[in-house]
Amino acid sequence: MGSDDLRSLLTGRSTRVAVSECLLGRPVRWNGEHNGDTWPRQRLERLFTLVGICPEVGVGMGVPRDPIQLVGEASAPRVVAVDDPARDYTDRLGQYAREVASTLDEVHGYVFADRSPSCGLAGVKVFAEDGSFERVGRGVYAGAVLAGYPDLPAVDAETLGDDEILLDFVLAVLARSGVALKPDGDIRELVRDLLAGEQDETPYGAIGFAQAGAENTVKSAR
Repeated sequence: MGSDDLRSLLTGRSTRVAVSECLLGRPVRWNGEHNGDTWPRQRLERLFTLVGICPEVGVGMGVPRDPIQLVGEASAPRVVAVDDPARDYTDRLGQYAREVASTLDEVHGYVFADRSPSCGLAGVKVFAEDGSFERVGRGVYAGAVLAGYPDLPAVDAETLGDDEILLDFVLAVLARSGVALKPDGDIRELVRDLLAGEQDETPYGAIGFAQAGAENTVKSAR
C-alpha cells in the first residue's frame, strides 16, 4: 500500500482497536472516575476507531465498586476484593475474557489500563499474605485475552506517551489488519506526521463494546 492509500485508510478510521473503557473518559473505574486524560487518546483517535471494554462492568461488578487486587503467585495470581479476600473474581474475569475473545477478530490491537489488577499488562502489584507486594503481575483479564490472541498488538496506555512506541503500535495494528505496508521510511514518516497533527480535544467518536456489534454476543458473566 502506498502513501496516498494509507493516508485515506487512516483518516477514514476504519480500523478498530480495543481499549480499556476507562481510558476513553468514561467513569467506569472502581471509584466512578476515569483515566481518559492520562494517555495520548486523541492522537490514536485520529487514525482508529476505539472500542471500549470494561471487564469489571462486564461481569456485573458495577460502578462504584470495591477495589480489587492480585494475590498469590505472580505466575498465576488470583484477583480478590481488597477488603474481603473471600470475594474472588478470577474465574469470572477469565470467563468474560473468553466470551469477549469470540469478537476480537474485529479489532486489530488492544490498549490496556496500566497497573490494573484486571487489565494491566505488566508491573501490576501482587500481594503476599503479609501485605507486602511486588510489581511483577499481569492483570487477570489481560492475561486471558492474550492467551487467546498471543499475536494481538497490545500495550499499556502509559507507554504510548513515548512517540516511538506509539508509532510502532500503530504500524503493528496496521500489519495485523492485513495492510501490506511498503518497507520504507516514507510510510513511517507519514504515520508520524498524522499522529503529530493538530490536536483536537473533541473525541472522534469512540464507541462502546455493545456498539461494536458485541451486544448480542457477549453477556455479563454474572
